[in-house]
Formats: sequence, C-alpha cells, structure tokens
Amino acid sequence: MVDTLIQYGIPIVLGLWIGWLLTRKKKHALTQNEQHVITYETFKQNMRKGQLVDIRKKEVFEKDRIKGARNFSIGYLKSKNQAQVRKDQPLFIYCSNGKKSARAARKLAKRGFRSIYVLQGGFQSIPK
Repeated sequence: MVDTLIQYGIPIVLGLWIGWLLTRKKKHALTQNEQHVITYETFKQNMRKGQLVDIRKKEVFEKDRIKGARNFSIGYLKSKNQAQVRKDQPLFIYCSNGKKSARAARKLAKRGFRSIYVLQGGFQSIPK
C-alpha cells in the first residue's frame, strides 16, 4: 500500500502542482498584454490615440480604408525585424470581419505588444 502510494501518488501530485504553476504563470503573462475587442464607436473615438493598422490584403486596403491607417501583414508585424510599429504604444487593428485581427492580437501580445484594440466585426462593421 505504501509502495503504491509512493510509486503513483507522489508523481500525480507533483504533476498536478507543476501544471497549476504553469497555468498560473501563463494567465499572469496574458494580463500584462491587454487585448480588447471594441465596437466601432469606441474604436472611432480612440483610434487616433495610438497606431492604426489594417491587416487586410494590400489590394483591398488600397480600394477602401480608414483614413490614417497603415497596411501591414501579420507576418511583418510578428517579425523580429519590423520597426515601423511600436510595441509600447496602443495598437488599433482591424481586418475584414474581425476574426483575423483577433487572432493576430493574441499573437502580437505574445510578441510584446501592449494595449491592442481590435475592431469588432472588422471593416465590414463600419457604417457606410
């Protein structure tokens, strides 16, 4: 009985404890990099307080865009060599429907970007 407890019980308890520590650390890291999905009205009121980035394809961006937005690919934003978008300033990001920009926000937060604001519903949610 004691041998079974030592053989199975201690590794299980140790594994659970290590797993708890890892998830606790991961949650803490995510709270340092703020990500927010915001409505168009909130986006419009605050987008001039940071960097406005459109991650749609260049051809689509050139046809119609939010005035003042710059067009970058997600690959460029995640690259180590990118220097045009600052990590320490708020980032207002949008795509066509909001899904790609939400995924990009999670990736960018892991790369050190702070205060990322995603346009809910993307460019198609903007009233015409």
